[in-house]
This record gives sequence, C-alpha cells and structure tokens, in this order.
Amino acid sequence: MLGVEGKRIAALIGDGFEEIDLMEPRRALEEAGAIVTIVGVEERSRQKIRGKRGLDEGQAAKAEELVADCTAEDFDALLIPGGVSPDQIRTDKEVQRFVREFDVAKKPMFSIGHGAQVLISAQLARSRQITGAHSIADDIRNAGGLFRDQPTVQDSNWVSTRGGEDMAQFNRAMLEKLASAGAAQAV
Repeated sequence: MLGVEGKRIAALIGDGFEEIDLMEPRRALEEAGAIVTIVGVEERSRQKIRGKRGLDEGQAAKAEELVADCTAEDFDALLIPGGVSPDQIRTDKEVQRFVREFDVAKKPMFSIGHGAQVLISAQLARSRQITGAHSIADDIRNAGGLFRDQPTVQDSNWVSTRGGEDMAQFNRAMLEKLASAGAAQAV
C-alpha cells in the first residue's frame, strides 16, 4: 500500500496479549509492506510472551526488541494489542516513556481493546477521544478521556478500536492513518 511500504511498527506486548489483536493487524501491516517488530518488556520475553485466545491459551510470540532499548525514533508507529497484556505492562516506567515519546512526536498510535490502559497509565488519555473494551470505559472516563462506543475512533495521531469484532474496520483505519502520516512527513 502506498505510504505504508517500509514503515516500521512497534507491537508492544506482554504476557496475556490477545492473539487476534496482534496477528490480524500484523498481517494487514505486513501485507501492505510494513515491518512489524515485537517489543517486549523484560528479558524473558525474548524466549516467550504468552498469548491468549479469549479465555484459552493462544499462540505465543517472542520479543525481537526490549522496550528499554527502544525509542520512538526507531519506529514510525506503535501498536498496542489488548488482552490482559496492557494491564501487565502499563505500570512499567519504560513502557510509559516509550508510549509518551510516540505521542509527543505525533506518530500514529494504534490501541486495541484493553490497549487504552497503557495510554491511561502514560497520562495521555485526558481530553482524547478513544474507544476500547467496554470493561475499561470507566477507566477511560476517570482518566479524563472521552469514551466513544464505536468500532474505531480516530483522534489526532490515535486510532483505537473496541476489539476483535471491529478488526476489519480498525485495520483499514490503521493503514490509512499510517499512509497519511507518511505523506505528511514527506512534505
């Protein structure tokens, strides 16, 4: 896809990431020519990050990079899959730093389901329109965010989705945001 080819995307995950939230966007990004790098939080994530499929065990992944070794300058966009992973990694100071760097640089940030919890803990949700899993709607509101119960929500450099049932629409919005971000930076 024009404007997506060669773009570098950091997929930030911890144990308990929802398999579809990583695999589906990754497939869409890679088919469009982007490069997706799995970014883990701790050294053991280089061996295995446990995935889940609903309440069942899902496909595992391995970190290619650790968040402490990365900056937003290394990537063109950030993907935060949902599941219980966001709640596992949200209080990590390096995760918060990494996520804030993307936002300060106005680089595209893609949040799925519980992924918004990472944005909340990084103190970024205030006054932003965002969607996510219904179970965190109060968390978003309590952080000063504007929860929208819609398949996908765009706010500046953010694209968020409620979860797997909205993945097709989310993937389209994600690729469009990524393509337009490339055009804006090329000018």
